[in-house]
Amino acid sequence: MNDKIEIELTEDEDLVRARAWWKENGSSIIAGIAIGVVMVVGYNYWQTYQENRANEVAQLYEAYQASNDETALNALTDANAGSTYTQLARLTAAKNAADEKQYDQAASLLKDVLASGTDSGMKAVAALRLATVYLSQNKPDEAIQLLDSQAESVLPLQQARSAETKADAYLQKGDQAQARALYQSSIDALTAAGQPATLVQLKLDNI
Repeated sequence: MNDKIEIELTEDEDLVRARAWWKENGSSIIAGIAIGVVMVVGYNYWQTYQENRANEVAQLYEAYQASNDETALNALTDANAGSTYTQLARLTAAKNAADEKQYDQAASLLKDVLASGTDSGMKAVAALRLATVYLSQNKPDEAIQLLDSQAESVLPLQQARSAETKADAYLQKGDQAQARALYQSSIDALTAAGQPATLVQLKLDNI
């Protein structure tokens, strides 16, 4: 009988301790659970949002490809100015503008790629094209300055193209010695990469 009372008392003490502990810590536990739930729900929402946003941008890029008009490009830019799709569309639009000799528009689009793009390879392409646009505008100093600022970020084959374009700029300035050196540098880089250098060699031979 005494054993039974002792057990009951022990159980009552445990219950009292449990209630006291819960009173002291229960609110923190509930808060922690609530925060965990919010974080999981928030993460899932963010993932879904990002996927939907990516799909939207992809669809807008397809719309631009189909139309090639300014309205479609603006819609794509408004959706995500820094996306790869937007940069590809800007490069295409810049090429089209340059082909129409609308060099100011082409330069503006290429500057947007350099300012908002995150892909180093794509930005290097934009820099090369912008330098070419500068040459079409008779701005060799701007072309040289731009290419010098991109020198460390370009890929190996783009380095050869950069040297060639920079040589074109020095030739436009009348600096034949510097142009020769850069054309030769471009030829060496192309040869080392196993790429043809016929056009650059022709430029060098014609100085």
